[in-house]
This record gives sequence, C-alpha cells and structure tokens, in this order.
Amino acid sequence: MKIKVPVAKPFIDQNEARAVFSTIRSGWISSGKVTKKFEKKFAKYVGAKFAIAVNNGTAALHLCLKALKLKRGDEIIIPDITFISTFNVVIYENATPVIVNSCPRCYNICPSEIRKKITKNTKAIIGVDMNGMPFNYDVIKKICKKRNILLIADSAESFGATYKNKKIGSIAPLHAFSFFANKNITTGEGGMVTTNNSKIFKKLTMIKNQGQLSRYNHVVLGYNYRMTDLIASFGLEQLKKIKTIIVKKNRAANYYDKKLPEIKNILIPRFPDYKCTSSWYNYTISLPNRRIRDLLVKQLNKKGIDTRLSFPPLHTQIVVKNILNINKNFFKKSYYAWSRLINLPIYPGITLREQNYVIQSIKKIMLN
Repeated sequence: MKIKVPVAKPFIDQNEARAVFSTIRSGWISSGKVTKKFEKKFAKYVGAKFAIAVNNGTAALHLCLKALKLKRGDEIIIPDITFISTFNVVIYENATPVIVNSCPRCYNICPSEIRKKITKNTKAIIGVDMNGMPFNYDVIKKICKKRNILLIADSAESFGATYKNKKIGSIAPLHAFSFFANKNITTGEGGMVTTNNSKIFKKLTMIKNQGQLSRYNHVVLGYNYRMTDLIASFGLEQLKKIKTIIVKKNRAANYYDKKLPEIKNILIPRFPDYKCTSSWYNYTISLPNRRIRDLLVKQLNKKGIDTRLSFPPLHTQIVVKNILNINKNFFKKSYYAWSRLINLPIYPGITLREQNYVIQSIKKIMLN
C-alpha cells in the first residue's frame, strides 16, 4: 500500500499558536521583550554568553562576517558542499570565497584541504555542520589560531548536536543558526548568532538594527535584520521541545542504522573519530554511484517517499562559476561524495510504519 512520507515535517502544535496569539494581544508584535527572552533562553541552552536573533539564517551568517573589517581581496575559506548562502555572504562583503573539497564520508569541510588554500589574505574559515554532524572544531580552531584567522561556524543544521560533550553554539567564536521550516526548531524563517565575545555582541546587535547606537542615532552602516516578537514567541515554544525532538530523531536514526545495513550497497552515516553527536537534521545514505542513486530517488518518489540530494556542490552552481574561475577537477572528492548521497525522511513525528515503508521500499528497489 502506497503512503506519503515527507523528507521533513515541523514539530508544532497548539502551543505555538497560543504563544503567537498572546503576543498579538499584547499589542507589541515587532522586536521587543519576547525577542530578548528568546535570545537569553537560546544562549543558555547552547552555553553561550550572548545570542542575537535575526530574521533568517542567511542574515545570521552575514552578521558573523560583519565581525571582520573585510576589504576587496580578503579571502574566506568555505566548503564545496553547502547551501548557497555560505557563498553569497562572502560576496556581499566584496571578499573572495575560496572553495575547498568536502570530506567524502561526512560531507564536512576537510582540514587538510583548508591547509592547502590558506594564504596571507585569508581572514576567516566558515565551517559547516553538514546534515547536523559537527565538523572537527579542535583541529580547525588550531589552524585558525596559528594563522590568526577567525573561525565562523555555519551551524544552521546542527542545533541540538554536541561536540566533545559541548552543545554546538559555544565552541567557535561565532555560530550562525537557521530556523527555517525543516530545521530542528523552526519559526518558519528566522536565525540566531551566538558568541562569547561581548564586543562582537554589541557590534552585531547594532549592525542588525540599522547601525543604531541609540534610537535614531546611526553610527555605522547597518541592516534591518531584526526578528519580530511574533516569531520569537513561536521560537520560545519550539525551544521547550528541543530535548524531545533530539530524542525522537535519535530513535529514528538508530532504527535506520539497525535496518539499512541489511540492504546490499547501502552505506549509512558514519560518525567521525572525534566524540560528537548529530542533530540528525538529515539522515544521509550513500550509494555505489550516481546512476544507482538517481534511479533509487526516482523509484522512491513513485512510491510517495520524499528525498533530498543535499546541496549541489558550489563549484557546479552557475552563479559561482560566473564569479569565480572554477576548475572542476579540483573538486573531485566533494563531487564524488555528493553524487552518491540521498537524504531520507527523518523528523520527530516519523512513525515505525513510515520508516518500515521507506526501508522495505529501498530493499525492493535495490533487489531489482
């Protein structure tokens, strides 16, 4: 029997609706006390001193770059497998994105590839916790310290994950989060920056609010990246559920881990050598080659099972090729990794019936 299984589904109920309605009744719906409360609760959860709520994840990442005084010719190292915003925010600042290969098994930025690309013009590295799996923070932090460059963590996909028993959000000097609809907690859109640096916090808080030092006193070029209290009230309710969300997604991931290895030519996610936990933003399997991958995706779609192929590597994107001089031969590792992966349905409310339907469908397709 065919059933519909989405790749992701938000974990929301009437509590979010009540919270938003309460904010509406208060008469204050733009950025205010509720937003500040959300910032404080979020910072406490991740173990950071400060949090800055913004209107989306791209704005959060852009704000992180504003911690630097970038000029034309400055270089920012970024991974090949990531969402386009990681590239875009560097261009916003008239800096130069330097793309490096991603790891073929965990899809994260590869430290050995970073070392090859550092120059005297390198000002920052943006590491991305792909699929909710933390990258190797300690190794990359050592690289940054040695070369006096800033580490920015694009943690859009890893809220709720841990690295060596520390929650993602307080490990790098700056973390950027997203609250898009498919993230572990959502506000529809929305984002957050976390940091332990008070000077950076004050600077970015000012920049996100039109560069205001005080009301109508604009001292630097700023942006309107404010989060509204409506969204923040939604976020506060979501934040209460994060423990439950992580438990449920871990349960679903563990079930896939148990059943999928029984199917020939399926590789399940592999944890790195360092100690970490995943947020399970995605559950990513790997196939022998692109032909088999694409065939499986097509057949699963016919059965009502939604999947994703992650983000096509940056070096393949037209906008990137129009801006940078791209030699695709430099990116064989990350292209090889991307060409074999599939993101399977995983969300807090996924049922055993739905998971078994996904697993049995894969098994039947792979046997044919």
